[in-house]
Amino acid sequence: METDNGQVPYLLKAKGLTKRFGSLIANRSIDLEVTPGTIHAILGENGAGKSTLMKMLYGVYEPDEGEVYMEGERVSLHPPTKARARGIGMVFQDFRVVPALTVLDNIALAVETGWRFNRKKLRQQIVDTSAKYGLALNPDAYVWELDLGQRQRLEIVKVLLASGTRIIIFDEPTSVLVPQEVESFLRMLDLLRKNGYGILLITHKINEVLACADQVSVLRSGQITYTAKREEGLVSDTLISAMMGDKTLRPVIKPNSKSNREVEAAMQITGGTISGDHGESILSELQLTLPKGQIVGVAGISGSGQRELAEVLFGLRKLTAGTLTINGVDMKDGTKAFMEAGVSFVSEDPIRESVIPGFSIMEHMVLDGIALEHKGAGIDWKHIRGELDNSPEAIALALAEGDRRADTLSGGNVQRMVLTRALIRKPEILIVSYPSRGLDIGTTRTIQQHLIELAEQGTAIILFSEDLDELFKLSDQLVVLSGKRLIGPYLPSETDVTQIGYRMLKGESA
Repeated sequence: METDNGQVPYLLKAKGLTKRFGSLIANRSIDLEVTPGTIHAILGENGAGKSTLMKMLYGVYEPDEGEVYMEGERVSLHPPTKARARGIGMVFQDFRVVPALTVLDNIALAVETGWRFNRKKLRQQIVDTSAKYGLALNPDAYVWELDLGQRQRLEIVKVLLASGTRIIIFDEPTSVLVPQEVESFLRMLDLLRKNGYGILLITHKINEVLACADQVSVLRSGQITYTAKREEGLVSDTLISAMMGDKTLRPVIKPNSKSNREVEAAMQITGGTISGDHGESILSELQLTLPKGQIVGVAGISGSGQRELAEVLFGLRKLTAGTLTINGVDMKDGTKAFMEAGVSFVSEDPIRESVIPGFSIMEHMVLDGIALEHKGAGIDWKHIRGELDNSPEAIALALAEGDRRADTLSGGNVQRMVLTRALIRKPEILIVSYPSRGLDIGTTRTIQQHLIELAEQGTAIILFSEDLDELFKLSDQLVVLSGKRLIGPYLPSETDVTQIGYRMLKGESA
């Protein structure tokens, strides 16, 4: 198709794309266009096929059926080197970075050829591009020093500096961002659009789609079930219905708060000091109690000590000073002792920290979830499969098939896996970081209800989340990380989001 002046109006057109993995049809007969200066959002629940579609357009997967056209010419995009040569860049959920190298060296690996290149020139390009798009990136920082939001900025700058980039694919980009960073990200998308880039935005967050998209296509069960342009009207309820089909979106129900009851402490830190990876002070004068059968929510601006505190609570990091007890017993050993004491941990970055390459979902489940059953000298995998297939948690979270390799899953499905494993175990203490990160609205509500029910059964839960609404909805008590201190607890019924937000910024002086 051409315009009156002979120009092709699209950057990329996909027709009839289909991708199979064995008997699973991940995408079926997908038609899609990307045009210059537009944001095309691909909306859908976890497991709808969004990531598979994008990996076909970036050349990671070769379609089993269908065609892709660019500039009126049929093209092959597999492997990704061909897609990049055609001007397609992709920002993945699981970042492609080398932690031991600097930002500059990581970008050089992606955009430079040969061993000799002008470091001064590349550094200036990184500074200029970062400033232009509000990405605040230090070229000389080591990647291991960066938080998830900063690593994403690195990936974006890497794509922007690649020669000839015209199309940028963002795969669930805001799943690693705190609310303040999301606003900046949407402003950056708008600037990219104004500069003529074609944007494919894969997401499950309807509010962000309504805020920025020029066109929306909804994927359900691998097929596009709905598409609309902004001028035709984008309506939240219509998009939710298109995503979920005939499934019911159930409200989260929490019993009356138990925070004023006298209950036994499952875990307690007294006079605690936590240091960072290089001995720097992270938190001091730490007093924290996790009561049995309650959810303690932790609020704080990103980088306020959430990761380090969570690691201490699971024995991955030692207190520099102070004591940590579980059921009154002083804990000084490592993670094994914490697990034996009934502690489970869902980390803030499960793709990087909780997935063993080559292991199946079922193999991950027996690491700290379903009890191992032996059969002779081996393992009774048939029994374990039955336990997993019949698990209410796995069914409720629509966990992928147990034989699937975990390192092939999307970020949302990895999150489902680690949450399912933690819930199946029914731990005495659960440390859960950002449980709804990367999950669609239906799955988020299911997870939230499971956490509430787990607490009702007596589990002590500490919940780290950047979503204050989620914290207020689920927590019996709230604490705030601010200025290297943990302040609180506060009762959700006696405070509000605004007051907690001020304390996040200004500490106890708020």
